[in-house]
Amino acid sequence: MCGLWPAFYFMTAKKNDRGYALIMTIWIMVFLIITALNFTLSNRFSIAMVRNFKEQSEGYYIAMAGYHTVLNYLKSDKDPAVDFIDEKGRFHIDTETEPLPEVIRVSGGEFRVKIIDEEGKININYVNELILREVFKNLGMEADRIDEMVDSLKDWIDFDDLHRLKGAEDDYYEEYGYTAKNGRIDVIGELALINGFGEDFLKRADDGNTVLPAFTTFGTGNININTASAQVLRLLGLNEIDIETIMRQRTETIGGYRAIPAQYTSKGLKKTWSAYFTIEIEGRKRGSNISYNIRSVVKRVKSPKGFKIETLYWSEDVSYNSH
Repeated sequence: MCGLWPAFYFMTAKKNDRGYALIMTIWIMVFLIITALNFTLSNRFSIAMVRNFKEQSEGYYIAMAGYHTVLNYLKSDKDPAVDFIDEKGRFHIDTETEPLPEVIRVSGGEFRVKIIDEEGKININYVNELILREVFKNLGMEADRIDEMVDSLKDWIDFDDLHRLKGAEDDYYEEYGYTAKNGRIDVIGELALINGFGEDFLKRADDGNTVLPAFTTFGTGNININTASAQVLRLLGLNEIDIETIMRQRTETIGGYRAIPAQYTSKGLKKTWSAYFTIEIEGRKRGSNISYNIRSVVKRVKSPKGFKIETLYWSEDVSYNSH
């Protein structure tokens, strides 16, 4: 038996070595497969990142081209006495110049254009108290609530710490961790911070949507009769006959009012042209689902050579859209 042991041990050891070698080979294969998959996925991810960056960059330049197209359009106004929105909802700088289309195709892509006249809205910083009360009444507010909202709004904007009968100053707001601004409102969403205002106010529109598009913080407070929406006109207290009369003036041939009928000036409708605009641009490379978005508020200023543009607000971002 002793003579057989070395041979038996050798044969067993040889079989064990083969088993270990097979296991090691399998593990090496698994490792190589995982490494290859990792490399492939990483490579694909890198390619996707590069492609997205490229499409985003191209979208940016397309959006900027759209933005400058709008600026040139605003500066090309041949009739500074009037700006209007026609019966199709298109913004016109005069009756001669064609309005910009909603979508403009350029080499390699397209951009979408939206021009919003801020002076077709109710300026919450400058609106007089009588008109403000009328607006709140037409939003369905009760008399006591209107007193509270008007007084609180005035206290928020004025520069002193004296509060009106139903207003609010620092002693009220400190409980919520902030103080009265004592300055003009910068963005309409700021109204949610003011005593008397809240979610129910922001959603008072007849169609259940927010009333925020009817208000602005840009401009001088005088409203352009040729660009105010039907919603704004109703809030100001105009009846449906008056609204229809105003809308009938906004055709491509008539081009809106050039002189404002006396019965409308008491409602704050004191302009026929505008200087403050929000510009919204969405630029996209053809076939891409990446959009580059620009939103800007500008002031158009008359100058000896026509118009110049001042930028008051600017934001830009990227959005991803499914086809």
